[in-house]
Amino acid sequence: MKFKLPYGLRDGKLVHISEVEKGLKCGCVCPACRHPLIARKGEKTVHHFAHANLAECAKGMETALHLSAKEILERRKEILLPKVEVEFNTYRPNWLISDERLIQFDDVKLEYRMDAIVPDVIVWIKGRPLMIEVTVTHKTDEAKIAKIKKLGISSLEIDLSAIKREISVEELELILIEEIGYKKWLHNEKTDFYKARALTFAEVKKPIERNWALHIDGCPIRSRVYRGKPYANVIDDCLSCEYCLHIEDGETGIGNIHCSGSTGIKELVDLQRR
Repeated sequence: MKFKLPYGLRDGKLVHISEVEKGLKCGCVCPACRHPLIARKGEKTVHHFAHANLAECAKGMETALHLSAKEILERRKEILLPKVEVEFNTYRPNWLISDERLIQFDDVKLEYRMDAIVPDVIVWIKGRPLMIEVTVTHKTDEAKIAKIKKLGISSLEIDLSAIKREISVEELELILIEEIGYKKWLHNEKTDFYKARALTFAEVKKPIERNWALHIDGCPIRSRVYRGKPYANVIDDCLSCEYCLHIEDGETGIGNIHCSGSTGIKELVDLQRR
């Protein structure tokens, strides 16, 4: 079954194909181009809207895809979330907070305003809100992500921009609910919490250039020792060290190193024990 336009606008209100009369009596227009629609409600094909006097418009299908995605999330009230991890800008392994997991919604609302943001979908899981943005053409921009972070609400993006427009309703539902590949975190509160807390246990160390190499004096795990004094080579030692939690950008490259070697924080479990 191919994806068909399931929504139309009637008197400025979005209506589903199941809510209207057959044919032109539906009184609907396309949500995108606002041209008249005809409600096709036969016995052999899935009920859908079609443009009455012209070929289907591209934006109409994109709008339908976006609306249908939101309707599926509202109806199913569940989603498989991608794993949550603290990421580092070094070569050390990330910290896994939670693996992929299927969660159920306590409640779900579409286009529900949260302060200065109107997310596509907002759901509540055990009393905590989660925003879901469904991308069909335009990805969530940095300005909106900044507003989301300021609100302190985790937000997930489902990017449908690369999927074929002839996708079936069943395939779309599978992508939205059960697959991970089209999903990414725009912002995750747990990730930010653990990263910020970890950095409170880190010392900020300034690299020193010596003989065409960057060194950190006073390496707490004594990566290298010269004349009884410990130090580390930033490139060879710090970038892959489990105690290296963050590297700042410097004016010409690598900046300050945030090192937790003296406090013993190298894994998430170390932080959770504090």
